[in-house]
Amino acid sequence: VAIDFTASNGDPRNSCSLHYIHPYQPNEYLKALVAVGEICQDYDSDKMFPAFGFGAQIPPDFK
Repeated sequence: VAIDFTASNGDPRNSCSLHYIHPYQPNEYLKALVAVGEICQDYDSDKMFPAFGFGAQIPPDFK
């Protein structure tokens, strides 16, 4: 599983973005990740699997 954190996905603070992070409910992308995870975990005995992220800007330098 790989997760794209690049800025081209839209600002998660903007309520018009599909990536908007609502304080009380998951967005469609989070729902999709949960659904994929629930399926993938059944293919491993300890229910864990690797996931990779790319394109993120990590604090404190946000590089």
